[in-house]
Amino acid sequence: MRTPNEIDFWRGFALITIFVNHIPGIYFERFTFRSISLSDSAELFVFLAGWSMRISIEGKNGLLPPGRVVLRLAGRAVQIYTAQMVITEVAIAMLASSSLIFDAPFLLDWHNASAVFREPVEANIGLVLLTHQLGYFNILPLYVVLMAGAPFVAMTYRFARPLLLPASLALYGVVLTFGINLPTWPVEGMWFLNPMAWQLIYVLGLCSRTQRGWGLSPAGICAGLSSQLCPLFCLAPGLL
Repeated sequence: MRTPNEIDFWRGFALITIFVNHIPGIYFERFTFRSISLSDSAELFVFLAGWSMRISIEGKNGLLPPGRVVLRLAGRAVQIYTAQMVITEVAIAMLASSSLIFDAPFLLDWHNASAVFREPVEANIGLVLLTHQLGYFNILPLYVVLMAGAPFVAMTYRFARPLLLPASLALYGVVLTFGINLPTWPVEGMWFLNPMAWQLIYVLGLCSRTQRGWGLSPAGICAGLSSQLCPLFCLAPGLL
């Protein structure tokens, strides 16, 4: 088991506040930064994911070999994908069993689950392809896509570091300008959390961490605030 680090604390903090912010009307929500900012803990969670990637691609003696980096990040993507499949099926089973036990068929329509029961063939294909997501189950599909692209990000960071952040900003600008997003299926729509926009926060998390942690350089400080400032540039709902 690896040694705990500071990111474990902040990731736990992000998960707790995400839980609190997703319970309507809960008293403790007023004490989270969602009540005083344009963002919530989802931005912090993605920012920390980028920051932790810097840890995962570095060994004790410096950067790991490229092949090992790719295998490590790809394996992490598979782990997250597996977790998404398991918790989604558990949630579907809970909805189905609750509808039978309480004789409440309306439960089958909760949280975008109706397609699973009314169009099971198409919906189950969509669940596997991540094109169909239950409500409140959309953070891990975002994370899977980010981790699937993480080897490319890591290699760019390794061999063309000055280009990484400008390229990420350019992609974000294009996505924001033209409203590009991934489609959902079989239910028509778009991803609730657009990976092509959220990658900016992910990359900022990676770039903000110095060899000694966060760093006190102007660039590090600006990047460290990105989880709060990025939503200011979101001119249309749902792009981030």
